[in-house]
Amino acid sequence: MIEITFLGAGGGRFVTITQVRSTGGFFIKASKNIFVDPGPGALVRMIRYKLDPRKIDVLFISHRHTDHCNDAEVIVEGMTYGVTKKRGTLIGSRSVVYGDEDHTPALSKYHLEALEEVHAPNPGDRFRLGNEEMIITPSQHSDPTTIGFRLKTSLGDISYIADTEYFPELVSWHDGSRVLIASVTRPRDMKIPYHLSTDDIVYMLKAMKQRPEVLVMTHLGMKMHFAGPYKEAQYIQNVTGVKTYVAKEGFRVTIDKEIKVKTLRPARFV
Repeated sequence: MIEITFLGAGGGRFVTITQVRSTGGFFIKASKNIFVDPGPGALVRMIRYKLDPRKIDVLFISHRHTDHCNDAEVIVEGMTYGVTKKRGTLIGSRSVVYGDEDHTPALSKYHLEALEEVHAPNPGDRFRLGNEEMIITPSQHSDPTTIGFRLKTSLGDISYIADTEYFPELVSWHDGSRVLIASVTRPRDMKIPYHLSTDDIVYMLKAMKQRPEVLVMTHLGMKMHFAGPYKEAQYIQNVTGVKTYVAKEGFRVTIDKEIKVKTLRPARFV
């Protein structure tokens, strides 16, 4: 059994600064526990949903934009027991590990050196993570080093499409995945460069030879928020036949012989 717990599904600058949708990324519980794109609030929401940052084995960061990496350093402190034990793996875009002309690296030298392994891979690179294998996939975003992944598991593949505009090769990289997590930032008829819209994801799904069993929409921008993401999800499902969900804080997908979803209640603290 594999569990994916979302700690937010917001993205873009205005959703991030208003937190109308939280921006904490998501956590994959598998043979190695993987935390993906720890945006603002990631650590707080981990604790809220009783997920222990000390049990993270792999941190994946798609690119160096704040809504994807803001909490990276504090997540590393959790992974390394307060930087007292050298452990864990970072798989991040080149901008995350090395910085770029506009940004410093997402993590300090102190935090990078606390990890056992640090990788800034290219599309097509592969990593053995316990019983699973992660294949790095390409994106076309304003940060040109942005990456996604396809996680090969015994229960079917899980794909993550990070920020990107549509390009034809996306189909072949993610065709046949059982669960597709896609950053669908914009609703119908509101396409912008470097991001997927509802129209893009419909076009992509229709082009696949083997469509996913489940699509989860995440990284919802402000235009998507006001347009109504559940309405957009229903449209995608109607025209493609793919069961489509909208991620939110506490949304969990459980993958086994069947795929089940539920929304968790946050823990109460005195």
